[in-house]
Amino acid sequence: MTEDEKFSEGTFSTGWTNDNNSVHVGENTQYYIYGFMPSDIAKNKTISKPSNGGSYASGADVVLEGLPMFPNDDICVVVGVQKVDATQTVEAYTEPIEGNYSFLSGLNNENYVNLLMDHLYSQLILQFYVDEEYNMLRHIKIKTITLNSTYGEKVNATIKFRTGNSLGANTVVYSKNTDTDSGDTESLEILKSTDSDVLLTTTANDVVFGPINCAPCTFDANGNNLTLTCTYDVYNTSETEILRHNCTATNRLKVAGMDHGIKKILTITIAPTYLYNLSDDDLNNPIMTIE
Repeated sequence: MTEDEKFSEGTFSTGWTNDNNSVHVGENTQYYIYGFMPSDIAKNKTISKPSNGGSYASGADVVLEGLPMFPNDDICVVVGVQKVDATQTVEAYTEPIEGNYSFLSGLNNENYVNLLMDHLYSQLILQFYVDEEYNMLRHIKIKTITLNSTYGEKVNATIKFRTGNSLGANTVVYSKNTDTDSGDTESLEILKSTDSDVLLTTTANDVVFGPINCAPCTFDANGNNLTLTCTYDVYNTSETEILRHNCTATNRLKVAGMDHGIKKILTITIAPTYLYNLSDDDLNNPIMTIE
């Protein structure tokens, strides 16, 4: 947006060029830059002046519709802008300040701008291990891992950018996307049946999956929206015989405090119910718990 509040949409590439897909910058014009990446991640996007009655100089309300629940991309938004002197070296560039969206253009060879980006989604890391006592008697190979969200396949995000303010918890609101192709649930196959089975060890850092990009709205402290389903085989210690085939464990993911830009690690432990008095059933049907 320029100072006279004309809307201009485009994308950043290796430079500012005047073509159908890039932004053309007029000389000596005050711009206010609001944006996100990747540019094709949203099905629909709208921008408007702040809902509190301000101008684009004081912020903007951006709505991104049809975002994926579990995107492969790390979706980011612009939270700060800083013009830099074209004569400076890269090392001397001034860092952009969060909450500053203004950019005063100059001559063609002076239009250098740094963009400060922030994550729009959360990230989840899963790590698995086997209890030491159990591992002395049985070995476990994970076959499939699936995340299941009841929130739906697509999500909308409303972002309230405000000049002088950071992008906080109250400035990003997520809602269900109601398009006919959105679906009521979404599943993410983290480990597929066509992949190689994964042998668990007694060290959690040995078997790690992620980071997984997740819309923060799918998390809740009671685990009502998100579940983790795993299938695995139980072997003898020499791994020459399968004692239990295609065991399934489903756990609610009770995760509190997830917001954009937050990463959390969940540790999944496979252990028997009784650590010191193991029955056959207990050995062959271990409990999978999440810390």
